[in-house]
Amino acid sequence: MKKLALAPAVAIAITGLAASPVIAAPEAPASIPSADTQPAAKPASLQKASNPAQAQADGEKELVLSADTISLKDFADKGLGISGSGVSADTQFQLTVTPTSGQNVNTYEASFRSDGNGEYETGVGGTDNEAFVGTYDVTVTNLDDKSETFSSSFEVTKGDDSDEPDAPEVDPKVSLNTDKLTVSEFAKNGVKVTGEGFTSGGKVTVVGGTAQSPFATVEVDADEEGKVSATLKTDGDDDLPAGDYSVWGVDQESETNSDAQTFTITEDETEDPTTPAAEAKLTVSPETVSPADFVKEDKGVTLAVENCEPGEDVHFVVNPKGDSNVTAYDNTVKADDEGKANVNVYGTSASNASAYIGDYDVTVTCGDDELTGDFSVSDDANAGGSDGNDDGNGDGGNGDDNGNGGGGDLPRTGTELTGLVGGAGLLLIGGVAVALTMRRKKVAQDPAEI
Repeated sequence: MKKLALAPAVAIAITGLAASPVIAAPEAPASIPSADTQPAAKPASLQKASNPAQAQADGEKELVLSADTISLKDFADKGLGISGSGVSADTQFQLTVTPTSGQNVNTYEASFRSDGNGEYETGVGGTDNEAFVGTYDVTVTNLDDKSETFSSSFEVTKGDDSDEPDAPEVDPKVSLNTDKLTVSEFAKNGVKVTGEGFTSGGKVTVVGGTAQSPFATVEVDADEEGKVSATLKTDGDDDLPAGDYSVWGVDQESETNSDAQTFTITEDETEDPTTPAAEAKLTVSPETVSPADFVKEDKGVTLAVENCEPGEDVHFVVNPKGDSNVTAYDNTVKADDEGKANVNVYGTSASNASAYIGDYDVTVTCGDDELTGDFSVSDDANAGGSDGNDDGNGDGGNGDDNGNGGGGDLPRTGTELTGLVGGAGLLLIGGVAVALTMRRKKVAQDPAEI
């Protein structure tokens, strides 16, 4: 049971009669203000953005916003960029930003002046107060001519609840296709640059040079993934001298530079003029020989070839001219390490030396070269030989004193052979077999040594 207290001013009077007590009413509780009676929150106020994102447009456009949707954080940190071009030049305009989704935010009004080209830049922002979340109308009006009015709109979102992914953080990097090339290679192809981590769709300046001065700058647009590519060459007509150079990229929107990548240009190698390959050469010595000397092993006729490819086959052929009954003969030897090959051609039938009298054609094949020469076996006294009646003791035993079977041979050449080798085609001269064969002589280092 709740106790009731008497009011202090109440007294009980007893005048001989019993008096009924007077009970005081309970004290009313203090009134509680309702929601309708609570004081309204102070509206949030928009303000001019100190560093808004730059608003860009293709071609002339009187009113451009840096974004249609901006997060509350970006709206507080940077603000919304507002710009335009193609408006009345050097004219006073009024910017009006009006909340349109019931948010408790005051309308923002500010005036600005277009420049002499009819362009302007300004911006609007707020704080991280969630009262700013909502939609807004933007109007730009010529204060002297209200018919020149331009409108747009944007929305401020909480950011974390947005379905759009946050823009990737700008972290530009560049790389080069090579780190070393010659002066002529750079002059022809330049150096190729690729980059990533730039602002999506933003402007990027690719710079090449030294710490003191650039040799080239190229402006490119990053793709949606923030990637770029460019080729740097010298801006002038002169070749870039040998040395060390750097390349870096500048993200224009964030004003962020990538780390520099270096490359080196070296001098072109100076090559000695290529000496044309010497032509193969045949020397026949002597060109005229007496029969007596022709049948001597240490004389005969020397065929010397030079400037062949070392180790290749050298093919010698000796053909009698005219109606001679001496059969043609050929043989093949190897060129030495200096491309030389020598053979000594002589007759082996000293008892019938006159059988060799006549003229002979010499053909030598050396790779793709075919060399020709000739020599004569003559009993002319000027040939320096004998009269051909020498008994030819150096005949190697290939004939007897009566001339039977004493035909003329030219020995084969080749280090694998020793002595005289038969098997050449024989023709009969008065019943006597005569053949050509050859022997190989030690290769001389120079034709003059033969």
